Amino acid sequence: MVPTQTRKSAVAGAFYPSNAQDIRRMLDTLKSRAGDQPKGKHPPIVIVPHAGWVYSGLAAVRGIMTLASSPPARIVLIGPSHYHYFMGFSLGGYANYMTPLGEIEGDLALYHEISDATGYGFIEEAHIREHSIEVILPMLQHLLPGSFKILPIQTGSVSRADINKLADALAAAIDPLADAMVVSTDLSHFFSYDEARGLDKDTIDYIIKGNDQALIERSGEGGRLCCGFTGVVVAMNLAKKWSLGEPELLMYYNSGDSGGDLDRVVGYASIAYPAPDLNALNKAQ
Repeated sequence: MVPTQTRKSAVAGAFYPSNAQDIRRMLDTLKSRAGDQPKGKHPPIVIVPHAGWVYSGLAAVRGIMTLASSPPARIVLIGPSHYHYFMGFSLGGYANYMTPLGEIEGDLALYHEISDATGYGFIEEAHIREHSIEVILPMLQHLLPGSFKILPIQTGSVSRADINKLADALAAAIDPLADAMVVSTDLSHFFSYDEARGLDKDTIDYIIKGNDQALIERSGEGGRLCCGFTGVVVAMNLAKKWSLGEPELLMYYNSGDSGGDLDRVVGYASIAYPAPDLNALNKAQ
């Protein structure tokens, strides 16, 4: 049975402010620094980082703002589980997700559709303490006009078959023109500043060129090159099924650029896939 309670914020006051006014003020500042956003159809897939806002917030806001001109009705979020080990994927089974800005409605209908197609269910331990998706939720609330529903998905230890199965289910259930996927990942972890920049360039190149096998092999189980690589590979497979074009790097920097230690940095990037070509999408379907 899927729980229907509200998930409460776990990292407000740590990864981002706990006060609604402070959240809005910080996001407005990051938005102004992120620059002008192109108008037009929103990207169906966006990759953003998930560290504390003081470090990765600018890159995350840069990515989320690409959804604002034509906000999606449903948003699937996929991020790594940092605190609970499990096999497969855990679909968010909460009716609502609470942040200091209020509640976001969980898409339980989509939950059941994806669960029926894949066999994956809800593992509460994978969600209750996790920050990789939570830090993005207030950004969606404040930066996107209108209302939307969400389905968070936390990733555990998975096989290529697991990835293909989830990508197939998502391709069948969500509409790249009306909905969106937000993938949560940081890049390299705890290398020196210059080494990190080289490693992150390789990782970004793998994503842009669609080389998911290299991304899997280089990231590995520990995830030091891309902690959310599983979700990125799901997105790369989904992009192929939707016949999306080459994604665009929107912003890149690391924690050394945002005030952190230069000897042990974490990399951050926002990347967006272009809206689908209708002719290519119709052929793919």
